[in-house]
Amino acid sequence: MQQPDDIAARRLGILIEQYVEARKKHYDYVSTEQAYRAIRQVLKPAIPDRELDDMVAALAVKNGLAVVFDRQTKASADHVPRSARP
Repeated sequence: MQQPDDIAARRLGILIEQYVEARKKHYDYVSTEQAYRAIRQVLKPAIPDRELDDMVAALAVKNGLAVVFDRQTKASADHVPRSARP
């Protein structure tokens, strides 16, 4: 019998594969922000956001797609100097 963590990891992997395959048909890149939003609508994986970005990026590169790291996390937004904030 498979453990719940193994099943969740497999589901996440399959979802990322499906997302990358769908993007590959119409675009030559993957946006981490768009991937984050699409995947989180379907599944709430218990991994850090950065790890999700890395998983998406690794599979996208393996499939010959460029990766745009455009997602801002709360932590990275907090480190923006005050002079650069709107």
